[in-house]
Amino acid sequence: MTRKLLLVSLISIGSWYTCYAQDPSVGGFVVNPATLATGSNGTVSVDFGNGSSADIPQANNATYIINLPPNIGIVSLSVQPTAPLSTTANLTTNVTPYDPVNGQIVRILSSAGPVPGNANYVITINVRGVQPTAAGTAAPININASTNPAVGTNITGNDIATSNITVTGPLPVALVSFTAKAQENRTVAVSWTTSLETNNKGFLVERSKDLKLFERVGEVNELAAMSNSLKNYQLIDQTPYSGTSYYRLTQTDLSGRVTTFPVASVVLREEAYGVYPNPVVSDGQFTLRLDEPETATVGFFGADGRPMSFQKTGIQSGNLVLKATGKLSAGVYVLTVEERGQTRQHRIVIQ
Repeated sequence: MTRKLLLVSLISIGSWYTCYAQDPSVGGFVVNPATLATGSNGTVSVDFGNGSSADIPQANNATYIINLPPNIGIVSLSVQPTAPLSTTANLTTNVTPYDPVNGQIVRILSSAGPVPGNANYVITINVRGVQPTAAGTAAPININASTNPAVGTNITGNDIATSNITVTGPLPVALVSFTAKAQENRTVAVSWTTSLETNNKGFLVERSKDLKLFERVGEVNELAAMSNSLKNYQLIDQTPYSGTSYYRLTQTDLSGRVTTFPVASVVLREEAYGVYPNPVVSDGQFTLRLDEPETATVGFFGADGRPMSFQKTGIQSGNLVLKATGKLSAGVYVLTVEERGQTRQHRIVIQ
C-alpha cells in the first residue's frame, strides 16, 4: 500500500509540474532613442516567449499584445527567434490601423502550433515620431502575455512589461487619418484628413511594393497655409500595383521642412492569397497564390515547427507551383511567405 500511495503522489507531482511549466512570458523593452523628434525614426523592441521547458499547446492560444501610443506610428516590424529551438512558423502577427487617439496594437498569436519550451523571440518595431508628447511627459508602451483558456499555474509576475518614449517638436500638420482603399474599377482612393495646418505648402502621395522604393503618385498644392478646422483630401491612383502595396503621405511646410507619416497598405487582387488545392494529397503538387513568385521567400514547416523540404516546379498565371520532397504524413503543415515587406502564414492540410 505504501508503494501505491507513493506512486500516486509522484504522478500527481509530475502532472502539476507539467502544467506549472507552461509559462507565457515577456521580457524588457529597448527603446532607441528614448527621446524621438517628430518625423524621425527609431526602434522599439521587446522579447517574449515561453519561460519554461514545456510547450504551451496551440489550444491555449498564447497571445502577446503590444500597445503603442498615438505619439508614434509603425513603419515596419519583424519577429525573430533567439533561443536555439524556437521558431516563428507557429506565430501570426496582426497590426491595427493607426489611430490618432488610441495609437496602434500589435497582436502576436500562436495560431498554427504550440509555443515550444524555452522559446524566446524578439519583435523589433521600426517607428516614427508622429505627434509630440506633452512637455515634460513621456508616452507609455506596454506588452502583455496571456492564454485563452488560461494556464492555471502561469507565473503572472512575468506577464507584463512597460516602457516609455518621448516625442518632441511641434507638428506643422495634425493628421487625423490616412487611408488607401481599393475601388471596384481597380483604382485606389487615397484619402486623408487634417485637424490643424500651420505654414502648410502641400502634400505628396507615393506608393511602394516593398516599403523601400517609393514612386510618386500625385501632389496636392496651392493650399491655404493655415487651418484650424477639419480638412478632407483625396487622390485617385489610376494605375496602382496589383497585389499588396503601400501608400505614403509626405507634407512640406513653407520653410521646406518635410514630415512623412506612417504608410497605409492596400490589397488589389482577384484571388485571395493562399494554397490551392487545400487539402493536398501527400504525393501531389499545389499552387501558392502570391505577388512575387520569382523573388518571394517561402518556408515549409511541420506542425511542430520543423522545416520540411520542398521544390519549386514552375510558375503558372503569376502563382508559384510547389511540390513537397518525399511522401508526407497526413496532418497540418504551415507555409510562410515573405514578400513586399510582410510575412504571411498559410495552414496546409495533407491528406
